[in-house]
Amino acid sequence: MNVAGKKLSNGDIAVGAGLIVGLISVFLPWYSASFSGEAGFAGFSTSVGGLSYWSGWFFFLAVIVGIALFALRTFAPTVALPAMPLDDAMIYMILGAVMVVMAVLWLIAGAPGGSSGPGYSVGISFGLIIGIVAGAAVLAGGFLKRSDPQPVVKPLSSYQTPSAPPPSAPPPPPGV
Repeated sequence: MNVAGKKLSNGDIAVGAGLIVGLISVFLPWYSASFSGEAGFAGFSTSVGGLSYWSGWFFFLAVIVGIALFALRTFAPTVALPAMPLDDAMIYMILGAVMVVMAVLWLIAGAPGGSSGPGYSVGISFGLIIGIVAGAAVLAGGFLKRSDPQPVVKPLSSYQTPSAPPPSAPPPPPGV
C-alpha cells in the first residue's frame, strides 16, 4: 500500500491501524452499568470511558506518542528527527506493550467488578476490549517492522558525529 508516496509495510499498516483504533477506543465506554425499570420505575444506563482512571490516561499518552512518531516517519520523511535511543520497531513494541498493560491495569484497578442479575447489569464494556486489541496490534506491528530499514537520522549530540579525519601534517618550513 502506498501512502504519501511511501510504500507501507505490513508492520506499518498494523501499527497505524492499531494507533488509530486505540485513539478511538479511549472515547468509547470501558465500563458500563444499566438498570431496567420495573414496576413503574424508569431504567437508566451509564458508562465511563478510558480517561476516567489514571491508567487510561497513560494509555492515551502512549497512543499520542505513537501517532506523533508514526506521522513524522510516514508523512514527513524529509524532517530529520534526532537519533532515538532505540530503533522504531522497538519503540512501537514498547508503546504497544504499554497500551496493553495500561488497559489491563484499568481492568484490574479501575473497574470495580462486574455482576448481573434480574434487571441490572454492571461490567466492562466493548471499548476496553478494543483498546487491548489495539495495543496488541501496535505491539505486533512493531515486531513486524524489525526487518524494515531504519530511517536516516541526524545525530543527537556532537559526541555521536563521526570523528573528523585527523588534520594533515603541516608542510615543512622552507629552507629545510
